[in-house]
Amino acid sequence: MKKQATLAMLIALLLLQQISFAQSKLSIDNIKSVYLRNSGPIIEAEEIKGYFLFYQSDKIDKNTNEYTLQILDENVNKVKSIKFTDSKYIQLIESTYNGSDIMFMFYDSDQKLLDYRTYGVDGKQKNSYQQPIDKKSKAYIEQVLAANTEETQNKSIFGIGNRGFITTTPLREGRQYTYEVHFYQTDKKSQWTYNPEDPEKIASPQFLGYTDSVVVFQVMKRAKLMSNKNEAWLLGIYLHNGKKAFEFETNIEKFNFFPMNVASLRNTDNFMLMGPYFDKEDNVLKDKSKGLGVWILNNQGKITNAKYNSWDGDISKHLKIDSRGRVDDLGYIFFHRILQTNDGKIFAIGEGYKRVADAVGIGITALSAMAGGYSSSNSTTKIKITDMVMMQFDNKFDVVNAQIYDKNSNSMNLMGGDFMSAQLLAYQIKYVYNGFDYAFSQTDKAHSTFVVGYTDYVRSKDYKGLTFNSISYYNNNITTDKINLKTSSSSMRILPAKTGSVMILEYFKKDKRLDMHIEKVN
Repeated sequence: MKKQATLAMLIALLLLQQISFAQSKLSIDNIKSVYLRNSGPIIEAEEIKGYFLFYQSDKIDKNTNEYTLQILDENVNKVKSIKFTDSKYIQLIESTYNGSDIMFMFYDSDQKLLDYRTYGVDGKQKNSYQQPIDKKSKAYIEQVLAANTEETQNKSIFGIGNRGFITTTPLREGRQYTYEVHFYQTDKKSQWTYNPEDPEKIASPQFLGYTDSVVVFQVMKRAKLMSNKNEAWLLGIYLHNGKKAFEFETNIEKFNFFPMNVASLRNTDNFMLMGPYFDKEDNVLKDKSKGLGVWILNNQGKITNAKYNSWDGDISKHLKIDSRGRVDDLGYIFFHRILQTNDGKIFAIGEGYKRVADAVGIGITALSAMAGGYSSSNSTTKIKITDMVMMQFDNKFDVVNAQIYDKNSNSMNLMGGDFMSAQLLAYQIKYVYNGFDYAFSQTDKAHSTFVVGYTDYVRSKDYKGLTFNSISYYNNNITTDKINLKTSSSSMRILPAKTGSVMILEYFKKDKRLDMHIEKVN
């Protein structure tokens, strides 16, 4: 009898495993149009609870399309499908999830407005906000949107915990090119708008992150549109009322600082900024950096601590640095995320990139010059994306360890790339072209472990194709893993999944089919 019970239990477990595996795949047919960037994970307290997808599901008539918002659970089972019809002139620009709700940013070129719509994870629409656009700003916005590709990442809308969403809008007022920042609350229909106080400046904001009370931007300013003198400013805006918390140029310390990331510090009200630093007289958009800087600030913008790790000093003890302030063979480093574990360790997840000669671009430029013409869009260099790097800092922000994770390089052409600084190149690669191989970072609720995911393209005897690679931190140990991702899909996106897994999202344009499946990793 006991043997029969044990056998029955084993059979039941096997059946459960098969059911679980079967429920980890989903295909959706007859998708007319989709951008994979308009999908994402639903995360609650660092745990994956499901996913959302948005796509054009039908064409009703010459002026009207049908759209679908699909909510899935953590095993990619359908939970809710919301269909609605709207004008063919609306364009979904970006979308994101904030911990409780999903926001979609639509641009309606016919009605000349931006339309922000929020949905709960039950698929029900909660709020809608419209922002009319004047003629000059409409032309400016459409110029910005023209640079978007299928791979373009979010650069205008960002989730703020479960409190709401921050959006930035480029505006043109006369000869000034400026911006607005909007905050839309999710728990009630409430919002505020922040307008910069220096309209004579040409200003462009870059979202860095947020704390419990402020949202932080780096704002690049210049006096004239064609000026090559740029100033880097740090802007903090209070989340509760939209008032400016602080704003100052980032050269106020002994070095000129160019922050790239914001991270809250556990068990404090302070936050950390990290990025390259330069000599006082240097131009952060032109000259080479001296190393990596770390600033600790409070929510009023007061710098309580500053640490500078130089390329040729502190960092060179762990990584080989060349004479141009670059990690040897890695190039410059763009840091995707800063992670702090519950034992006080700080990890910075970065990826290398550098300029290399482009034979085709050199040839085109030479032919153009021979013909008596010249264009600043012609580029004699291309951008090479190199390896992953993870740097570890102690609680005094000294570098204690660094590790490079090799991957095959890929290259890309950027219009005007010859004239961009290393820092500006990084933002173009990440937000406009999605050229980095970094996929995501995921941590647990206790912040005791984390996983970093990235892709690589392998060319070997045994396998040729895309791979997903993971770097895992657990019990003070770092481990790595890799799975093959060979596919014939038109586009692919990799999202975090339940512990030990990743979710693969693939779109087959010819078949108008979207496939989702969960893959296990160690």
